[in-house]
Amino acid sequence: MASLEENENWTDESEDDEPPTPVVSEDDDDGKLEKPKAPPKPENPPDDPNISKKTGRPKKKLSQKQLDALAKGRATRDSKRAVTKKIREGHAADKKKERDVRVVAKAKRIRKKEAIETAALELSSEDSGDDVTTGAVKRAVATKRAKGKIAARKKQPTAPAQPAQPAQPAYVFL
Repeated sequence: MASLEENENWTDESEDDEPPTPVVSEDDDDGKLEKPKAPPKPENPPDDPNISKKTGRPKKKLSQKQLDALAKGRATRDSKRAVTKKIREGHAADKKKERDVRVVAKAKRIRKKEAIETAALELSSEDSGDDVTTGAVKRAVATKRAKGKIAARKKQPTAPAQPAQPAQPAYVFL
C-alpha cells in the first residue's frame, strides 16, 4: 500500500493535453468554422440512356425474361386503368342524369308555385274584400292549364287527311 501512497500525485498524461481546437480561418472575424466544400458535380451528364446519370456507370442490362415480365405488368396496369376510367365515366354520367332530373323536378315545382301565386293574386285583386280560398285558387289554376293545353293543340299543324284506300286482300285466288 505504501507504493500507492507515494504515487498520490500520479496523473494521467492524457488529462494534461488540451482538447483539439477547431480550425478557424484567420480571415474570419466572427470566429466561425469553415464549411467543407461540396464535391464537384459532373458538368455534362451523358446522353446515353444506358449510362446512369447519378453514378455515371453503365446500367445493368435486363434479361429477356425480365423484359417480358415488365411488358406484361405494364399491359395489365394499362388495362386496369382503362377499366377504372370507364367505371368513373359511367358514374359521372349517372350523376349528371340524376342532377338533370332533379333540376327539371325543381323547375316544375317552381312553375307550379308561381302559377298558384299568380292565380291567388288575380283572385285577390278581383275580390279585394274577401279571403281567397284554396279551392278557388285550385280552380283558377286548373282553368289556366286547360286553356294552355287547348292553345297548344291548336298550334300543332294537323296532317292532311289521306283518302281511305281499300284494304288489300291477304290472299288472291286465281
